[in-house]
Amino acid sequence: MNIQKNFAVVCAALAALPTAFAETASVERDAAALATTSDYVNSGSVIRKDEDKISIFNDLLTVNGTFRVRADTKDINANNSSTNPTPDASNTNFNAEFWLRAKLYKDWKLVTQIEPNIDLKTGKFNGDHDVPVNKLYAEGSITEGVKARVGKFGAFSSYGRVWDTEVTGGEIFFDNKTLPTKIYAGRRTGSLNDNVWGIGGRKHFAAIQSSLPINENINVGATVSYMKDIDVRGAKKNAVFGEIGADVKFNDDWRWMAAVSKSNIKAYNDAGQKIKNDGVFTEVRYKLADWKVRNSYDVFLNYRRVGALSGVSSVQDYSKNVQGVQVGATYVPWKNWKVSGFYLAGKQVTPTAGSSRQDVNVLRGQVEYKF
Repeated sequence: MNIQKNFAVVCAALAALPTAFAETASVERDAAALATTSDYVNSGSVIRKDEDKISIFNDLLTVNGTFRVRADTKDINANNSSTNPTPDASNTNFNAEFWLRAKLYKDWKLVTQIEPNIDLKTGKFNGDHDVPVNKLYAEGSITEGVKARVGKFGAFSSYGRVWDTEVTGGEIFFDNKTLPTKIYAGRRTGSLNDNVWGIGGRKHFAAIQSSLPINENINVGATVSYMKDIDVRGAKKNAVFGEIGADVKFNDDWRWMAAVSKSNIKAYNDAGQKIKNDGVFTEVRYKLADWKVRNSYDVFLNYRRVGALSGVSSVQDYSKNVQGVQVGATYVPWKNWKVSGFYLAGKQVTPTAGSSRQDVNVLRGQVEYKF
């Protein structure tokens, strides 16, 4: 009963947001009608709502983000479980994501991401902090075509097979059309792909990644990363991670990507089985759900076999230590709204408790609003 009440309250709040923003936008359009050029649109507003952000004091501070209600059920805890069998479970949560950007100097900005998450079953915040600051960094240009950021930011490898997590350090991005390249280094805390064996730790790393545009519809990307003194079941080892992949846009409707990853880490579970250190992920997508286009949609089908030691933190939920097939869809009923869901039929790649691989079958539904 509490879940239903909490869910209803959150949905009602989400439904009210477009109306509120629409009223604000209407007032701003009336004020903007007096302006002689587009440069002065909303120039008299302390706070204004642009299409993709809320601006305060003419972009000195901007805010944008999303609200999300999500429900997952079935084997949501099985991919890295310490028990066998793992009981079926469900999770319903409300997530708010806020991005704040403050101008510093020229194009340099201070950026922070705040992302509170509330368990709708208990009404309590998830995580160590009620209002977690996931990211806090400065970013801007060093010279023409060379950009940088420093602080706590999100590291994301070419296709998210090796890196998709927050790190503390610095990054340089060489922005060119021929071979755009990123070099980043710093410190990362946590077990590799959240594995139950504790392999990982608070370690320093360095990485380089590049993308090669074959043409306007085909790209090839690769990432190599080094991590020092990883904790591997009582031993210290240096690790190297590699990732390579490609994405293809066949036409306006069909897209496909595939990527593989691997590390040099060798470790075994309690049953003496090798913990897999390689992974593959491939997906085909029909159409594209565009936040700005009402009634747009997409349908996707993917296959994954992601070893627990194949990356530092792999993208896509339920892809860490999971082998399986996922089918899903996304629909945009109104501008800035998305309704999506998927079903994953999978198994563990390496057993985490005993010698048998547990099922990882997951059903998800979610609603998102972007502002």
